[in-house]
Amino acid sequence: MAALVELFCYAVHLTPPFIGLPLGRMFGYLACLVDAHHRNIARINLKFAFQDSKSDAEIRRLVYRNFMQWGMIAYEWGRKRFFNCLPTNQLPIRMKISGEAHLRAAKKKSPAVLLLSAHFGNWEYGHLHYAATINKLNFIVRRIDNPSMEQRRVASNHPHGVTILYKESGLKAAIKSLKKGEDLVIFADQKANPKEGVACRFFGRETTTLPIVATLAKKYNYPIVPMFVVRERQSAEHRLVFLPELTWEDTDSIEEIAQRQNDVIEDIIRLHPDHWLWMHRKWKTEHPEIYK
Repeated sequence: MAALVELFCYAVHLTPPFIGLPLGRMFGYLACLVDAHHRNIARINLKFAFQDSKSDAEIRRLVYRNFMQWGMIAYEWGRKRFFNCLPTNQLPIRMKISGEAHLRAAKKKSPAVLLLSAHFGNWEYGHLHYAATINKLNFIVRRIDNPSMEQRRVASNHPHGVTILYKESGLKAAIKSLKKGEDLVIFADQKANPKEGVACRFFGRETTTLPIVATLAKKYNYPIVPMFVVRERQSAEHRLVFLPELTWEDTDSIEEIAQRQNDVIEDIIRLHPDHWLWMHRKWKTEHPEIYK
């Protein structure tokens, strides 16, 4: 497996974006044709989320567009394998910034901020650009099962200011880094264990949400700034989008703040529905019947 990944990354490294991105879209389209399992999960999720506001034909088109989006990201991920050989100021990432005033306003309150994000667009490119141009960044993730691939992920992030931390023990290190002025990005969009999460709604449906963003904000009084990466049409250009700070009062509960974070993520997905990872069973715990 590791050898195949290495071969793929090398082939991608030799392919310029004006060729590689169309190939990525084509690969995503073919993957959608043959991967009936994930295609069906994406279709079910989209139908469950948008209900009657989108026709079956629109849902089918969105499923294919979603796979094609991830095909392009797969190509860009392959290119990222060789970024560790480059100086930080020479990363070949075409990224504009939108809404930076929202981040600057939050930074006036605190040197470190919590960045609320999701499995949306090419987030790894966004993280690298953020660390290269704004501030060091910490990212709490699930460890990849393949140790070789995990080492590659660390090697392509750490030299450029993105520190990979792991769910098992990364929270303490993340808090220490926040106190040193480094920022922390947290994904709050996938399904959570009912024992760890809080009850919220997402696209009007019951779901369980990880409250780590809300908990850290309330305990340490760090600002919450939503951050997402949006692709410009089907090109190699991206926008790193900062949205207005997520506001809350001392009297607000963790559940109320978590619901606001869900609302922000839902809003950006509604604007760019092909950017989100629809292929996981988001509502499996609360609505298992939809996946049967």
